Amino acid sequence: MSLHTYSVNDLLNSTERTQVLYKLAAGASVIVGTIASIFAWITEYWGASIALSAPAAVVIYLFLVRRVELDLWKNDQARLLLGISLPNINGRWKGTAQRRNRNGNPLQDSNEGEMYIFQTWSTLGVEFETEFTISHSTGGFLTQGGHYLILTIEYQADLRDPYKDNAEVQAHKGISKFKIPMKEDGEFDLSRIEVPYYTDHRESGMIKLAQF
Repeated sequence: MSLHTYSVNDLLNSTERTQVLYKLAAGASVIVGTIASIFAWITEYWGASIALSAPAAVVIYLFLVRRVELDLWKNDQARLLLGISLPNINGRWKGTAQRRNRNGNPLQDSNEGEMYIFQTWSTLGVEFETEFTISHSTGGFLTQGGHYLILTIEYQADLRDPYKDNAEVQAHKGISKFKIPMKEDGEFDLSRIEVPYYTDHRESGMIKLAQF
């Protein structure tokens, strides 16, 4: 799955990533400084310890950033320590698309498929696979308003090989909005999601997702 960066609006604290990077840099400095001081106290090589502190801090910092990017951002203790509030919306769903033509009239057929969202701390990928098409996101942003978390994505839908010569099936680009409801405890309900979408050939519709 192709991943891309995504943005977060102010309601989800758009400066969060910058603040976390500052904390990781400070943490790397403290770790390296402590180790260097202990090493220098034991060996009495103060000059060597000081000279190695800066490059060692960079290495530790890059390691911490990578671990947060991949998995630590989802860990409850790490989220609390670093102040990460970004919702985790990784998942897999069964989806049914109810389609409307350019005149707004419902179409009789419906597309069923599987929806995937893969999310890291700073990248995201969304894919919807049906019998006819494979759609993948090309950009996106998260916004929280009222009782919903909204993931808005731009996507590209490509035809599967058996249907590339079928005039009734079209490759297209579009925009879709994942409406993820908030539960009473403040967490988001990923079990059932509604996804209205709009395409560049003026088709619209609704994808209803049920989590596996």
